Amino acid sequence: MSRIALVINPSKANADLAKALMGNALAQAGLPKPLVLETSAEDPGAGMTLAALDAGATTIIAAGGDGTVRVVAETLIRQGSSAEIGILPLGTGNLLARNLGMDVENLELAVNVAVSGTVAPIDAMNIRAELRDGSETEHIGLVTTGMGLDAEVMTNIDDNLKSRLGPFAYAVQAAPKMLGLDHRYKVRFSVDGSAWETRKVRTALLANAGFIQGGIEFAPGALLDDGVQNAVLIMPRGLIGWTQVAIKTLFHPSRRVPTVEYLEGHEIVVRPFYPLEAEVDGDPIGPTITLTSTIIHHALNVRVPDPDDRSDPSGIIPKLLQLTQLSELEKLPPVIRVKRVRRRILGRFRLHFFHWLRR
Repeated sequence: MSRIALVINPSKANADLAKALMGNALAQAGLPKPLVLETSAEDPGAGMTLAALDAGATTIIAAGGDGTVRVVAETLIRQGSSAEIGILPLGTGNLLARNLGMDVENLELAVNVAVSGTVAPIDAMNIRAELRDGSETEHIGLVTTGMGLDAEVMTNIDDNLKSRLGPFAYAVQAAPKMLGLDHRYKVRFSVDGSAWETRKVRTALLANAGFIQGGIEFAPGALLDDGVQNAVLIMPRGLIGWTQVAIKTLFHPSRRVPTVEYLEGHEIVVRPFYPLEAEVDGDPIGPTITLTSTIIHHALNVRVPDPDDRSDPSGIIPKLLQLTQLSELEKLPPVIRVKRVRRRILGRFRLHFFHWLRR
């Protein structure tokens, strides 16, 4: 009989509820109680995952934010374990769960998927970073690795702001940097051993999946199981450039614009001309001078919803934009069109935002 272990971050708001729902789900399935192992500030999950493997666990369920999921997954991959991983999304971004088609707002459904969902193999990114102080670190990434603006936001994000605003906290933190002076960084990159090329970027993202915070599709066509990764180089200059990036990302993800460039490959190396902040799945790793990301094909077996039960990974912002019904505005004069769109978006945003606050 399979043995299920629950590696859980007890600091998350719904941690106790997750434990109760997990116990009920296993009892209804006729399975033994889970081995419950709580993470700590000193150990975010690696030791607990090793203890679960030593106890004979065949499925390890990571209950927490993206950091907890990544640490559990990294430990399984480094150990070469065939144990399956389930996910209970208790964090702010829940990026892997979202990209897998899980309903991140329905914890009970997530428990059912973690216990009895379909098992699917996914890729991982092996990240090697040379830091400013000359040291080297190695990490496993599942969704995105970034250098530049996104890493600056992750490094400086306020935990109290995250607890109050949820995913909106990232937008609040990023806005002053996006609206400020031009701070593009000169970086060199190489894909699969090709000749070095140079670009001035505001942020460089290496993607194993397509959706980031807020359910925004930033890497169209990126898949978790295709054996390649996508690099997204975002190169706006000033407010006009950011406006172009925003329109492209929110309204026309597949449209090509000069401020965004896409690359694809098995191994991608990024070298800034001077150290830049970097992050792996939202976890800051410090100022970095060389970042090398290599895909590990089908590195992890994950429990996912059945194909017919998968949720749209788009978040509230894209959904609000869909509700603006832009097609009916195309024949209006540009100035009137902009005013109508702005009024509709703000109206929908206020409605959904205050509903979210009341929950």
